[in-house]
Amino acid sequence: MKAEYKKQLVITAFVVLFVCVGGVVLIALGAQEYNKSQAFKAKAESAPGRVFGFEVYDAPGADISDDIHYAMVVFTLEDGREIRFRGPSKDGLVKLRKGDEVIVLYDPADPTIAKVDNFMGLWFGATMLSGFGAAAILIPLLTLWQAWKWCKRQ
Repeated sequence: MKAEYKKQLVITAFVVLFVCVGGVVLIALGAQEYNKSQAFKAKAESAPGRVFGFEVYDAPGADISDDIHYAMVVFTLEDGREIRFRGPSKDGLVKLRKGDEVIVLYDPADPTIAKVDNFMGLWFGATMLSGFGAAAILIPLLTLWQAWKWCKRQ
């Protein structure tokens, strides 16, 4: 292998290492999110809820068609109190409409801390962080492996 290729391979390896460290951080954050969701679900109580409307988040500087619409959910506690909270985005993977029935998980100590019991409400953040982290590790490592093979052929 030529010396100039070795130098480029070493530089590439350092870049790959840097990106892989970022991937490990993302996976760690994903694991942390997963643990938070697990802990929440373990202590949460459930109640039937209903989508009663949508809250629009007007992204600064974005076109009106890029606004995010969050489902507003209401549920009733056993003591008759009605709790309202902002649920997942209707623009996301879960398509919610006004009047849809949902299962709500809430913290019995503080019922205002509530989530819709679905993938988007509980596991989406952990999955995305871990997936991006895995990709940030695998893709650079495969690239480095291909570069190493190419250098050996030269």
